[in-house]
Amino acid sequence: MSLNQLESSVRAALSAQLDNARRVVLAYSGGIDSELLASILARLRPQFPARPFLLIHVHHGLSDHADAWAEHCQRRAELYGLPLTVARVTVEQGSRISLEAAARSARYQALDRLLQPGDLLLTAQHKDDQAETLLLALKRGSGPLGLAGMLPSQPFAGATLLRPLLGHSRAEVELAAQELGLAHIEDDSNTDVRFDRNFLRHRILPLLTERWPGFNNAVARSAQLCGEQQSLCDEMAAEDLSRLSLAADGLAIEGLSLLSAPRRNNLVRYWLRRHNLMMPSQVQLQQIAQFWLAREDAQPQLKVGLRWLRRYRDGLYLVAEDDGPQLDTEMMIPRVRQQMANGEHWCLEAACSGERLRLPKAGEAITIRYDLLGTQRVRPHLRSGSRPLKKVWQELGVPPWVRSRIPMLFFGEQLVAALGYWLERDALVLAGEGLLPVRQD
Repeated sequence: MSLNQLESSVRAALSAQLDNARRVVLAYSGGIDSELLASILARLRPQFPARPFLLIHVHHGLSDHADAWAEHCQRRAELYGLPLTVARVTVEQGSRISLEAAARSARYQALDRLLQPGDLLLTAQHKDDQAETLLLALKRGSGPLGLAGMLPSQPFAGATLLRPLLGHSRAEVELAAQELGLAHIEDDSNTDVRFDRNFLRHRILPLLTERWPGFNNAVARSAQLCGEQQSLCDEMAAEDLSRLSLAADGLAIEGLSLLSAPRRNNLVRYWLRRHNLMMPSQVQLQQIAQFWLAREDAQPQLKVGLRWLRRYRDGLYLVAEDDGPQLDTEMMIPRVRQQMANGEHWCLEAACSGERLRLPKAGEAITIRYDLLGTQRVRPHLRSGSRPLKKVWQELGVPPWVRSRIPMLFFGEQLVAALGYWLERDALVLAGEGLLPVRQD
């Protein structure tokens, strides 16, 4: 494949995504793969004048040459006419820590910090990298999600991650770089076969491709088929989640217990993945079974990543290791979309019909408060009479660890609503204009 053909495929991948892109950002290591992609982007940039193009180089500090590599990237970025950001990171190290995994985690955390919503992030993985990724997934005993390998495009940190070279081999990339006479970095760690990926690259894959020359193409087809299978699993899980989801992002235990074991495990994996948690091992999935086998009044819990799985009544919930900082009182402005201290977005919109709150009186501050006393009496509009707040939370099935983070809306000193749960009967207006809290996440 010629350089022109490879460049055309990158242009096509960009064109398919650029309508919704804010900026085009390349994760630029300076190695031959990203060097070629940076060179191609520099030539394509005039064809897309409405979008800023930029490079990000992550300085891991693991090699004695790291500063020289950053300087190389700066020189090349100036040559390409592309702005460069160098992000310095600290990679966690230790006797029981995979340096490969820690460096990758630090790299993606740095990209996460620097990306903006709507960005298009390009990385330079190719077909040979895909083969390595699938073999590593096999070593870990992964299911369809892991065996799908790297996707050509996927969401990442509010941006879109695009891999435009994924359909091309390392040999094609190297030939194109040679045609351009590109200067690039040779990372000395890439030859260290103590690292799993390098071991596969230098020892295993050459043997496999010598025996079966089309091995990498076959791996790419298998990854695509596994990706299709995973998409089908995700569709089923999304349907199950819509039926079994509870308030506070929980899962209904009774509904889970009625599913077959494979379907239940599929839903739990999907649910955890939506919370950016690593997939549970087979042993952990067996341990999770205690949640639907235990009595309703039991409170089993299990550590999953940085969260805890906990049961409350008929619900399975993910809970942070701690309740987080105390949330302070905050002001709210009518008709303005605001982010609450708990991370939710709310707006008080004008309403002239239906159940709605009265307008604030002159001099009444509109505030959001948190963690009210459970003994405070409230009058939810969906119920008759008043009762203690704690009793209402129990009736609604709201877990104890969620209650302190629910925004409680006040006009002056009067509680008028528990956002997302009820309006106070005493604060309703029957005629004329009123206000209605609307969540806008």
